[in-house]
Parts: sequence; C-alpha cells; structure tokens
Amino acid sequence: MRLASLTAGAALGASLVLSPVASADPKPTRESVEKAYDEVEAVTEEVNGLTERIDQTQDEIDALSRDLATQDAAFRAQRDALGAAVVQQQIQNPLGPTVGLLGSDDPAAFLDGLGAVQALNASRADQLEQFSRTAAEMRNRQAQLAERKQALAADKRQVLERRKAIKAAYEKAKAAHDRLEARERARMAAADDQVDPSGIKVEATGRAADAVKFALAQLGDPYSYGGNGPNAWDCSGLTGGAWAAAGVSIPRTARDQVGAGQKISMSELRPGDLVAYSSLTHIGMYIGDGKVVHAPRTGLNVSITSLSSFQIAVRVG
Repeated sequence: MRLASLTAGAALGASLVLSPVASADPKPTRESVEKAYDEVEAVTEEVNGLTERIDQTQDEIDALSRDLATQDAAFRAQRDALGAAVVQQQIQNPLGPTVGLLGSDDPAAFLDGLGAVQALNASRADQLEQFSRTAAEMRNRQAQLAERKQALAADKRQVLERRKAIKAAYEKAKAAHDRLEARERARMAAADDQVDPSGIKVEATGRAADAVKFALAQLGDPYSYGGNGPNAWDCSGLTGGAWAAAGVSIPRTARDQVGAGQKISMSELRPGDLVAYSSLTHIGMYIGDGKVVHAPRTGLNVSITSLSSFQIAVRVG
C-alpha cells in the first residue's frame, strides 16, 4: 500500500488536522479511512522534506568546515612564513632592513629599497588581514548553518509528533473499518454458502438474459477495488460490465447506476434488474428466485447471494 512510501516534502502547516473519523463516525467508511491515510501520507512527506533539508544543511556545514580548515592552514602558513622572514632579517641585519638602508650612498637605491621593504610588509599584512576576514566570515556562516539545522530539527520533531497522532487515529479508524468489513464478509459468505449456483435456473429474455449470462460467467472471479474486468471486478464494475455486454451503457458507480435506472418495488423484480443497499454503497444483479449475483468485498469472489441483503431495486435496459 502507499504507506510503504514514507520517503520525500510539502509543508502542511496548521491546516493538517485529522478528521475525527473514529469518534464522530462509529462506522468508518472506506472513503473516510482513505482520507485518514492521505493525511498520514501528507505529513510523512513533510517529515521527508524536513529530513532532506536537514541533510542538505549538514552537507553545507561539512563543506564549509573543510574550506575553513583549508583557510586556517593557509593563514598559519602565511603567518609562519612572515615570522620566519622576520627572524631571518633580524639575523642578517639586527638593526632592521630600514636601518641597513641608511648606509646607502645612493639616494635612489635607498628609496627603492625602502619602498620594497614597506611594500613587502604591507602585502604580507594585507594577506594576513584578508585571511583573517575570510575565516571570520566562514565561521559566521558556519554558525548560521548550525542554527538553521537546529531549527529544522526542532520542526521535524514537532511534525513527527503530529504524524504520530495522525497515524494513531488512522490505524484506529482502519481497525474499526476492518472489523466491520470482516463481519460483512462473514455475513455475505454465510449467505453465499447457502446458494448452490448449479441449481440456479434463470428465466430471462432479450438483453436482460445477455446481461445475466455475462454476470454468471464471472462467478469465481476475485473482487478488486475499482475492478472493471475482465478478470477482477468491484460491485458496480460487474453490473456495468454485464449490461455493456448486452449492449446497454450504464454509469460506473453504484449510486449513479441506481440513479440512472427506473425505480421499482422488490416485488416487481425480474432477472437483470439491479439491486442495491439502502446506503448505495453496494450493488448486484437480480437473477431470479430471490438470488443475486454480485462482486462482494475484498477477499471474496463473484458469487450468488440472497436478495434479503438488498433494499433498493431499479430496472435498466
């Protein structure tokens, strides 16, 4: 199921609030459970997005740390080189290079030498200052990234808490829905067990006979949510497919199929007529003798059941 895809990001904000499926509706529908799951999936995507942003920020921090280490090494090398040069100058000329130039008889040479010494010292000082400035900027950026990572981690913790609550509500609603479906499957299976398909004799004519024949040919095919044939069906997929085989197009859903048909009483039923639950959540095809062919629920196959479970009847074709 989609719950396996707990990996990728969208900010939901305060609008992401789980509908109180389990508490407000003691009989959660498949739609309400799927809506609850969608909320779990959405907040999971938010978690995944925050995780990705945290990882990206950490990558930036790591890259900056490497650059900072390189910058620090260059600063130390330049500082050490300058220190070594100063020491060498002191050894060679204890009075300093400027004093040494005072002994020059050539004014031009004196000025050139003095300018060179000053330029060298200024260049080295500028380099050290630039190294220091760059290192300070990098450390400031590193601190900003660390703060951003902490903020993202805090956001992630909050979203994880929200996801925990939403997922718990979803699982509670799903468990309640599964229990109801299990009881419904058992009820349908018990009804189906009472019907022997081999003993069914269908008395129908025309297009209705073709529709019934098609529906009965699918006996044993598995139920599949959204199934529209040719080898798996949901309830309205089977009835729609049967009438399509007879040359009659009817809407796709149980509710719309009932709406498109002519309302009749249960006593007026003929083979080929459609019968549905009062909730319009399930539909089947009447085949006569108080029997209905239908695609029941997940885990069950197309089968024949008793008419007693159905409350609405319509005629199509």
